Amino acid sequence: MAGALLGIDVGSSSTKVGLFSLQGQKLALASRPYPTLEPQSGWKEQQPEHWWTSVSTALAEIRHETPASDILGVGVTGHISSLTFVNASGRPLRPAIGFQDQRARGEIEELYKRFSRDDLAVLLGIDLPPAATWPLPRLLWFCRYEPATLEKSHRVLQAKDYINFCLTGEFASDASSCRGLVNLADGLPPQQVFSKLGLPAQLLPKICDPGAIVGRVSTRAAAETGLPDGVPVAGGWNDLNAAVLGSGAVHAGESFNITGTSEHLGVVTEKEYRVPELLCGPYLPGKKLLYGATLCGGGSLQWYCKAFRSELDQLLAQAEQAPAGSESLFFLPYLEGERSPIWDPMATGAFVGIRSIHSQRHFVRAILEGVAFGLLQILELVVRSGQSISEPMRLAAGTARADLWNQIKTDVFGFPCATPEAGHAGVLGAAILGGVAAGIYEDCETAAAQMVRLERQYSVSESRHRQYQRQYLRFCELYPALQECFARMYRSRMESEP
Repeated sequence: MAGALLGIDVGSSSTKVGLFSLQGQKLALASRPYPTLEPQSGWKEQQPEHWWTSVSTALAEIRHETPASDILGVGVTGHISSLTFVNASGRPLRPAIGFQDQRARGEIEELYKRFSRDDLAVLLGIDLPPAATWPLPRLLWFCRYEPATLEKSHRVLQAKDYINFCLTGEFASDASSCRGLVNLADGLPPQQVFSKLGLPAQLLPKICDPGAIVGRVSTRAAAETGLPDGVPVAGGWNDLNAAVLGSGAVHAGESFNITGTSEHLGVVTEKEYRVPELLCGPYLPGKKLLYGATLCGGGSLQWYCKAFRSELDQLLAQAEQAPAGSESLFFLPYLEGERSPIWDPMATGAFVGIRSIHSQRHFVRAILEGVAFGLLQILELVVRSGQSISEPMRLAAGTARADLWNQIKTDVFGFPCATPEAGHAGVLGAAILGGVAAGIYEDCETAAAQMVRLERQYSVSESRHRQYQRQYLRFCELYPALQECFARMYRSRMESEP
């Protein structure tokens, strides 16, 4: 069958737009960046209009590769917990709150004075470790500091929901992308939570299935983007679920490491787990994802490139010249605080063990290894849960194109890994949802079987794995030793800011 599927991935630093054949071959891909604003320390904001501009300009580029008339379905994915407040016309009322934003730290205590963690787990259908990055503390912050924003808002959307509105004129989301705002068991707002916190539950859009048609490309959007008028648009999914789907992990026991600014590592399961440091959220029918999420994975390397005005490819080439273990130089990847496994917004990044023998190649390799060690902490928690894991682990999205980093992760994990052929798992996962919405595939599992193939395989070096095991023990000692120091520095920084 001829035709193409369009996937759109609204990332934390850029939007990627990809066209795929119905067999999953990449036909065209374009990416457009946008800035992140930091009006205060720990605040992260983006302009939703920049997301739409990046989508439109990226689409203009890929239209030269495939006729627009060949596009049969559209799917959109994006980062979540990035609250976007819009009026009844869909116009954003202020910049969106980025997923790394920590402004609601003070509201965490207020939330847990009203509800215990166990109560919230029941009312929300998921156990969320206390963190300022979840939606409820953020909404409480707006109640306290920007009540006018809540009063003027018609809906609060996620990033992909805003793009779906621009495409179709429909306000909608899915339950998984609204975790922390709806009960994941029934997709409905937890009225008891909203009422007790004094929050307006009517802000939430309608909830639909990720693979269902949320609307069709409007005449206006068709004129702006060149897409065919009336093409079905899927409800879409959060970036993690879409990338896991695009990696081909659809069966219980299949594991994944979705890379990018942050990192997600976990496994597909048919069971319900409650591990305090991890998350267990809905995925495909009858299946869940048990996983941990960091705040700064590929973001650590992006920071280094920006801070030292270096090109990524050059840095990776230098890191290949450094020995495994980076001559006992360690990196703690907590540049924005950390989620799994420590859930500490006061943690900071750190290089430990610097000696005169170290050069730039050691520092870059230490970043790669430090991120991998942090992920191993998550992997160990997943394994201890009792869920069996089948080989290989899928390394997908963002930085999964870096062979050196993939090999380091393989050697640190002591577990064979592989990368999907398409490379951009989130974009492909979104396109798969578009194919399901268009009726080309019966379900996501069928679509993934047709469209996803593993390409590059990575085998474990036993000698490097043994060396990394020794290094890992030292890595695990560093955060507990520095935790109180991090807290004192954090409090001092907060006191010195206006």
